[in-house]
Amino acid sequence: MKLNFKELHSFNGLSRKIESVEDVRELFADAIYAAGNGVAALELCRKIYNSTGEEEYTDREVELIKQYAALGTPRFIDAVMNMIDNAKKQNNEGIQEFGTAAGN
Repeated sequence: MKLNFKELHSFNGLSRKIESVEDVRELFADAIYAAGNGVAALELCRKIYNSTGEEEYTDREVELIKQYAALGTPRFIDAVMNMIDNAKKQNNEGIQEFGTAAGN
């Protein structure tokens, strides 16, 4: 799944009227570094920190991202979960288009 922590879209309030785009690579990587456990967390925070935009993440990494995002503010949690949900939708649409193109 492709995620982009350089351009994380978040809303500035519950009304969801104003959206902002933020680079949270360093902030999120530092949070994982401080709260994480094990080599997987270390490698994930390095991957996020060193990313240059959209980056491919494994299912295991996405689960860790959800786990560590849950330690953040409600605004941050919402933004990360929306990014993951949108990436899943894009993956599913891509699979459906591929199936249609293949004659399935």
